[in-house]
Amino acid sequence: MEDNKSFLDELLEEVEAKESTLHLAHVDLVLGEISNLEEQIAKNFEQTEKEIQILNEWTLRKNSKLQERIDWMSRKLEAFMKDQGENVKTIELPNGKLLRRKQPTRLEITDMDEFMKNENLYQLGTLQPEILKPNLNMIKAFINMSRKIPMGVKVIEGIEKFSIKLNNNNKENDNGETEVRTGDKQTNSYKTAV
Repeated sequence: MEDNKSFLDELLEEVEAKESTLHLAHVDLVLGEISNLEEQIAKNFEQTEKEIQILNEWTLRKNSKLQERIDWMSRKLEAFMKDQGENVKTIELPNGKLLRRKQPTRLEITDMDEFMKNENLYQLGTLQPEILKPNLNMIKAFINMSRKIPMGVKVIEGIEKFSIKLNNNNKENDNGETEVRTGDKQTNSYKTAV
């Protein structure tokens, strides 16, 4: 009987060893499948990024053509507004408004060292402990009163700016308007949607 037991024990041990080997092979197969799936996920993300780039390039090309048309039409509307005369500042239409507004005069300190040489500096600046900052509002008031431009100051004259406000059904802002600003006389045209 001991021989039977030992033969059965040996047979059982062999079967358990084969099962263990098969079980490990199955586990390894599952690990390989996980690795393949992760590679597929990475390929999907890579493919998606390529497609997004293609779509973005297409959108930029398409929208640049549309923006050129908007710029061209805006220039035509600005010319129309100029033809209406200097007194006409706003034209309201069912689809929007044409606006012409003068921008305020701006100041720019071009040379701080030169500006600091001004004899009436205490009137043109704001003194903070160990810091003297030019006060542009005080400088503008000084220029308006005395008609003298302090050294180191550049006066940038306010310019007239043309803009268009569109009335949209999909509310862009509280008034349902989208503002499209076109260029001014100092710079080439630019667009800003508000």
